[in-house]
Amino acid sequence: MAQIFIIDKMVDQLKNIVPELVQKFNSDREDTFKRMVPIVLKKGLENTNLDMFSEDMQRGILNAVAEELVKKGRTKEAIAAYMKAKNKEKLIEIGDSYKNMNMFSHAIECYWIAEARDRLMQIGEICLRDGQMSDAIKAFQLVEDKTRLILVGDECLKREKYENAIEVFRFLGNKDKLIIVGDECVKHDQLVLAAKAYEFAQAKEKLNSVGDIFLQKEQLNNAYEVYRIAGNTIMIEFLRENFNMA
Repeated sequence: MAQIFIIDKMVDQLKNIVPELVQKFNSDREDTFKRMVPIVLKKGLENTNLDMFSEDMQRGILNAVAEELVKKGRTKEAIAAYMKAKNKEKLIEIGDSYKNMNMFSHAIECYWIAEARDRLMQIGEICLRDGQMSDAIKAFQLVEDKTRLILVGDECLKREKYENAIEVFRFLGNKDKLIIVGDECVKHDQLVLAAKAYEFAQAKEKLNSVGDIFLQKEQLNNAYEVYRIAGNTIMIEFLRENFNMA
């Protein structure tokens, strides 16, 4: 009985000691992280080798460095540190801060690194609603949401943002839409963009028609380039022989 009593007493003592040991261990680790921060900041994160530490220790140091960088307003460097630490939650927090400041392109970058698909969808919708087409395109491209991208492309066309529309429909490989954009560009005398749209649509006849317009306007360099893309050997030869184009 006495032996059992002693064992029980030892167990009780251990129960009291273990939390203190854990707390001391965690405190020591935190102190180590904090001591490392100024050293890493001075040398530069990209110039500091932490391979001698365990993965868990490396993450702790990187997170501590990132927190300090955030305090100093060095957000891009903080993102790099959190990225190395694989701390997706903190990256999303920074992304949310950027979003609240309407800095959508930076927010999208953070969400993409953090693989936060839901956040990318949300910010894509916000950008589409607010007419921030480039950012909407980027967000929906990253999540490969073709349905939303078609909506964005059509909206860009409606708003006469032809370059954005071309980017979308090229990404989607939608040749019919590219031809529609090219036709609209011709109507609005945006011939360089028209040629770009037709090139991506592989619409040689349309390209040749743009080349003809450039020729009528006596914009020979543009005409030559468009005919070259269209593979119009006759017109290329004509310009070479008569206007020394090369």
